[in-house]
Amino acid sequence: MRILSFLPAYRGHEHLRAMAAAGHEVHVVISGREQPGPCVENGVSLSVGRGVGGPCVVDGMSFWGLGFWWHALQTVRPEVLVVDQGDARSLRLTAGLRGFRRLVIDQGDTDVGEFEEACIRLLPAPARDAARTPVPPDPLAGRSPKVVAWIHYGVPFRRAGSETMLHTMMRALHDAGVPCLVVCSSMPDAPSAWEVDGVPYVRLGTQPAELLLTRMRPDVVVTHHNYAARATEVTRRLRARSVMLMHSDLHYAARSLAARPDLLVINTEWVRDSLAPRYVEVTETPTVIVRPPVWSREHRADTAGDRVTLVNMSADKGVHVWRAVAGALPHVPFLGIAGAHGQQLTLPCPPNAKIIGQTSDMRGDVWARTRVLMMPSLYESYGMAAVEALASGIPVVAHPTPGLREALGDAAVFIDRSDTAAWTEAVQGLYEDGERRQAATAAALARSAFLDEQARTELGAWVDAIRGLVRT
Repeated sequence: MRILSFLPAYRGHEHLRAMAAAGHEVHVVISGREQPGPCVENGVSLSVGRGVGGPCVVDGMSFWGLGFWWHALQTVRPEVLVVDQGDARSLRLTAGLRGFRRLVIDQGDTDVGEFEEACIRLLPAPARDAARTPVPPDPLAGRSPKVVAWIHYGVPFRRAGSETMLHTMMRALHDAGVPCLVVCSSMPDAPSAWEVDGVPYVRLGTQPAELLLTRMRPDVVVTHHNYAARATEVTRRLRARSVMLMHSDLHYAARSLAARPDLLVINTEWVRDSLAPRYVEVTETPTVIVRPPVWSREHRADTAGDRVTLVNMSADKGVHVWRAVAGALPHVPFLGIAGAHGQQLTLPCPPNAKIIGQTSDMRGDVWARTRVLMMPSLYESYGMAAVEALASGIPVVAHPTPGLREALGDAAVFIDRSDTAAWTEAVQGLYEDGERRQAATAAALARSAFLDEQARTELGAWVDAIRGLVRT
């Protein structure tokens, strides 16, 4: 499928990168007047703004300057023309075009799977099936899954908290002998099938995923985030049972509750208590509390690190606080880890800091190098990174969000993220050897052991709840 997208500026838009990675031909016109482009030649960034030609190739996509938009249109002959709904210039330029199928969307907040399906639906009928990922005839080699999770992203390609939590829960079902499958519909760059910890995964677009569910007719469908409402409605049509995971108390996630799942799994008590007064579905739906399971044995580092670490270099996660503390302690080495979501503000990098990209080996790449963890997050529904750090006895300094308080208990120092002087004093006190650090390490290890036992209990309740929904 050939796609030509108009963007005021390129910000690493995931829906376009993923389509290119999946083999679609993607071209981008940068429509901003003086916006710098993403192209780099000999280490020098090239502008693809007005008056500069194209294309240049970045992330598997061809980029064109606005002055060459008509040439790009005639050269590419796109099957789908994509325009950002807030880009007045591009809307005006493309409004009168004939012979092109135009898709107007918000390209700053676009789900990959939904974008792919929206483009495919614009194609003429004979071309749609060829553009879609085919439904595998038998993805489980004869096994019939009792439980299918239909989600957007999956491990190991995405290891944010909700993906990791769902995987651990599906692994618990697999280990308990419940046949299961995970279907990911927003990762066109992933392989067609893979397996993690014995749990099988397949990658399918939204339409093929619905067809697969209809063919398999599982007893239970588990879902969350972008696919929560749609998966719940499909499950009801199949006369199966639906399970919805709720990872926060934010409205954009909670609005899916209107689909009325058969079982609700909420990741903390505070999220349940926050949602209940605002959404009647919470009190009317059977509910299980499962805090994001973190097994200490899988995260405990064998060596002690020397760095003060922040996981996820976004503003909401507190990169400015981390940078301020690094500036106040120039003799202390710092470490920053790029996150899986949010705009990553990696520059400027303090001279005493090192920043690394996302990693699937948190134990070796992060916890073995960390002496103190900073969690100045504006919002955390739980805080899995902090719980992982506890397994190695790493002291944690955190902003007092309800989620971090429920996760860490008395095993952290809580300071408001606005008080950078207090953060500096706390980090320095926990970094240096002495009674303060010894007490913090002991508290971290004790809390980690408590959370291990809590995870066993709650995962057991999860498995029992799913078995109660599976047809005998």
